[in-house]
Order: sequence, then C-alpha cells, then structure tokens
Amino acid sequence: MTSSAVRRELLEYIKQIKITNTHCHHLDDGLYENIGLFDVLRHTYVAWCANIPDIPDFSDFAAAEGFVQNARCNTFFRWLSASMQELYSLPLTADNMPALDARIKEAYRDKGYHIDVLTGRCRFEKIINDRQSDPGSSLGHPALFAPSFRCDSFFSGYDSNQPDNDGFLCHTLFGDGSPETPGEFLKAMDGAIKKKKAAGCVALKVAMAYIRPINFDSVDYKKAEKAFGNPNASVDEITAFGNIVMNAICDSAAKYSLPLQIHTGMAALDRTRPSELLGLIKRHPETKFHLLHGGFPWFSDTYALLASFNNVWSDTCWIPYLSSTRAADYIVTALEVSGADRLTWGCDAWMPEDSCGALLAMEHTLSKALAEMVCDGAFGMDYAKYLARCILRENGKELFGV
Repeated sequence: MTSSAVRRELLEYIKQIKITNTHCHHLDDGLYENIGLFDVLRHTYVAWCANIPDIPDFSDFAAAEGFVQNARCNTFFRWLSASMQELYSLPLTADNMPALDARIKEAYRDKGYHIDVLTGRCRFEKIINDRQSDPGSSLGHPALFAPSFRCDSFFSGYDSNQPDNDGFLCHTLFGDGSPETPGEFLKAMDGAIKKKKAAGCVALKVAMAYIRPINFDSVDYKKAEKAFGNPNASVDEITAFGNIVMNAICDSAAKYSLPLQIHTGMAALDRTRPSELLGLIKRHPETKFHLLHGGFPWFSDTYALLASFNNVWSDTCWIPYLSSTRAADYIVTALEVSGADRLTWGCDAWMPEDSCGALLAMEHTLSKALAEMVCDGAFGMDYAKYLARCILRENGKELFGV
C-alpha cells in the first residue's frame, strides 16, 4: 500500500470516530443569536493573525481582498476557510463574503444550530468546557458539556475586590464572610473546589500564562501574607501569593481526583514554556497534569516531561491550528516518548465554525502523523487506528471520567 493510500484510509477512519473534546470555550446559548460573518470572523482565531489588518467591511471588496491575500498562508485562516466550505458550501474568499454572511445568518436563525454543529458535523460526544466568565458552568447542556473549573480568579484573591481578567471575583464562591488570613483563604478555596466537583466539574484549569510566568517554585508564605488584604501589594508579594495558591490548587486536584489543565506556551511568552512547571510537577506526584498546547513553540519541553513523568498528559489542542506542519511532527515525537494513553485533543474554540476548522486541522494532522509512523514501520494499520481512537476519544474519557 502506498503512503498516500495509507493516509487516505486513516483519514476516512478518523472521520468516523466519536470525539471526547478535552478543551473548549463554548459560550452560552444566548450569545449565538443574530450571528453573521463579521461576528464569526471577530470571534475566531483568524482575528488573532499577527500583522494582519483588522477584519474588513466585506462590502468593500478591495479591503476584503487585501485581508484574504494577507491571511491565506496563516493556518487559522486555512482551516476556517475549509470549515466555511464544510458548513456553508463556500470557501472564505472576498467574492464569497456577502453570500457567506447571508448563509450564516440564515443558519443561526435556528437557536439550536450552534449545538448541532458540535454534535453533528464535529461528532463531539462530550466536551470539557472552560467558560471563563462563569467558571464551572455546563451552559445548560450537562449531557454534552462537562465543565472545567477555571481557577484564575483565586490568584487575585489577595484583594477581595480584585476580579480576574474576565471580571470574576473568587470571593463570591466562599459564601458568607471573607477569609481573613491566607490560611483561611486556601481552606475556603479548597472548599469551593470540592463544591464545584460535586456540581459536575471534571477538571481544574489555570491559564495564568497570559498574566505571569508559570514558575511556581518560590513558596514564600511570609511574603504571601504581605499581599493578603493589601490592594497596594508589590509584584513580588502578589507573585508569592499566586505561588501558594497554585501549589494548593495542585493539592486539591489530587485530593478530589480532578485533572489540572494548565495553559503552556503561547501567551505572555515570559517564562511560559512547559519546563517552568518542572518543580511543581515534582512536588505533586499525585496530581494529574494535563498540559495544554504542547507548550508551542517549545515542544521539546513537553517531550521531556512526558518521558519523565507518568502523571503528565499532553493535550494537542490548538497545535494543528497554530501550525499543521509542526503539529504532525509533534504527535509523532510525543507518541514515541510516552505511549498510547497520554495524548488528547480539544478544539479550543468559541465559535462552532472554529470548532469545525480545528477538527479539520486535527483530522489532517493526525492522519499525516500516523501514516508516517505506519510507513516508517513503527506499527501496522490496526494499531494506528487504535491510536486514533485513543487520542480523539478514549484517553479523554478515561482521564476525565466522562
């Protein structure tokens, strides 16, 4: 069988697998009303393309054509265009923008459309969802969405009036009264995590890589005390408080058997590579660390952590959307240094069109990676299909207990 035939067979097989989507940011039903092309573009990763002008008024053909010509090489754009073709039978071109707008508006007149895309075209059987501004929410669809409890607000808890970046105040989780010492705060935080698990949360999530370095090794309780209740705390004191919070989150994650999802790689870029977590992982051998995005572009860090620690999993979410070429290489090497059971995938998207595009990117990438390994003699076709099922469905079900 030729390499192209191997890949075709794998791709056809992959496109039949029901998926456990292990990382998503889907929104509440009401936020998918009155959606048009501009809304889709503004809320998909195409809007993140570096050095690409603002999304144009697509009635201005010259502006729309300039946008498309500048963005076509970008992986986000490539797969969103493929998604548009898949969902609306038109690729994303300047000529097609008015017609796409009309088709999108027509589709979203059905209030259940956004869910239908996820369960139908995307084949998502269960979705581990991070709703930033409403941590722990199942969006009113508990059969589909298993929430990951985003814990970022706890890092702002040194000041009871300081919300996180999404406007959420962690002190609202504590019931009557506010903790008066860091020790009381950590106890209240543990109680809030316990309640979230009882309410259906299947994971914890920390995305502090957008805010600060992800090295949490300097555990200075006395310095953290100086931050507590102090709206004028220094950066060092706030960092110290965050460090004791993160280590306590790890303790709670182990205590309540909740995998801990951590954003690694692309974000603030200041010490956000996965190796910064080495000390944290060593100190918490009972915690299941679910590291997101492979630490892109610092893949070698994640390879080393996968090879060295059995309590580390890698979620390949976002990687195929950031660079399909690098993603295929990542999957091959990550499998080579770990095993069949520690890779997962999530769409990491807000909009259904991005979820579909991310899935198309992963189908392309995974078939390419597994075909390469089959043709290299690593294993046969049956085992490649087994790996595809593991990565897209079984590993997520096992890790999150869904």
